[in-house]
Amino acid sequence: MSPDETATKLAVHETACAERWKQAMDGLSRIELVLGAIVLLLLVGEGSVVQVLRQQIGG
Repeated sequence: MSPDETATKLAVHETACAERWKQAMDGLSRIELVLGAIVLLLLVGEGSVVQVLRQQIGG
């Protein structure tokens, strides 16, 4: 295999990996948003942690 062929294959491989990482990071961002929304709902939603703490404290 010539150096030019190796360089070409490496460039193609790097491009493919960069695209896969971009897709993975986009997926992780969506998961983070969903988890953040769940935490927010648990903290301030009906039957939330705040309400339970108020009941325990007597407020």
